[in-house]
Amino acid sequence: MFSKVINSFIHKPSFYYSMSIAATWAGVGSLMVGIQMAQDYGIIPFLLWALGNTLACIVFGIFAPTIPKLRDVFRSKTMHFIVGSMCIFQVWLNMNGIQAIFKDTPLTGTFGMMLSYAVAIFFIFLLIRFGMIRNVLTDNASWVAVYAVAFVLTIAAIIYSRGNMNILSWGLDQIPAGIEKCLLLLPGAFLYPYFFEILDYNDHNEDGTRKIDVRRAFINGGLLFGAYLTFTFLLAWTNFGPVLNIIKAFLITLVAVSTISSFLYSVYITFGRTLGIFINIATVATWQWLIPMGVLGVWTLMSSIRIFIVIGSILFALAWNFVEKRKAVRA
Repeated sequence: MFSKVINSFIHKPSFYYSMSIAATWAGVGSLMVGIQMAQDYGIIPFLLWALGNTLACIVFGIFAPTIPKLRDVFRSKTMHFIVGSMCIFQVWLNMNGIQAIFKDTPLTGTFGMMLSYAVAIFFIFLLIRFGMIRNVLTDNASWVAVYAVAFVLTIAAIIYSRGNMNILSWGLDQIPAGIEKCLLLLPGAFLYPYFFEILDYNDHNEDGTRKIDVRRAFINGGLLFGAYLTFTFLLAWTNFGPVLNIIKAFLITLVAVSTISSFLYSVYITFGRTLGIFINIATVATWQWLIPMGVLGVWTLMSSIRIFIVIGSILFALAWNFVEKRKAVRA
């Protein structure tokens, strides 16, 4: 059975890439921040935020393969360490999300905090003991599960909330905030090392996997993620009883766990075994000081930093290419 799945991927990898891209881009913020945006800011700011989220992978897929020298810039030691450092923010963000979502359940935020620590410590142990392998097929399976659980939860929440739905404003006065968050999202995918690995893997395909139009895979991945955000929008209107709150909390945890593991692994491979493990332990240990910022606070801090990193990297890549062309002409 598993060999059939592998053969299917090797011969028709495009859909698997797209699902993997959507799963990798997702994190606890995709649901937590989305619901918060819709309820606190309004419908239009949410739609702007969702637009930025959907376009992020599409923008990467269109421009990353075509901007000269960009991949060389991100392969440099300096960018390697900067991107690795940004992974720390992703770990904090998703740990905050697990802790926050359980506040509204009978299990309480303390349970969420302990679960966050348990998840992070468990994956650090795996790194120390075994290392970790994450692949396209695993992402595909996990994202199918997220769609299924999100669909069931959304239908159940709508039925439960019938006649008692949340009232969302249009948020006309918060449109500038929505535009800001949309723009902050657009460069985010450029700081995902895995996406650059997909580009390189598709170029070489040493194991015989069929080469595809990778731009289309990223476009489809962005659209798949946009479809997932439909659940987020619908859930923002609904109310949750104790049982539904627990299901929602574990759905968000399911999304967050894969993200925490992948970014702990990114830190591990970026900084090396010894230093990477030390940084991961320090990341988990210092998380308690980030809890008061909330999910949206940590996300905004991370996004505000990364937009300058990505713009600077693109400008440097273009300047590098320009200088090399001038040298070639003179030669």
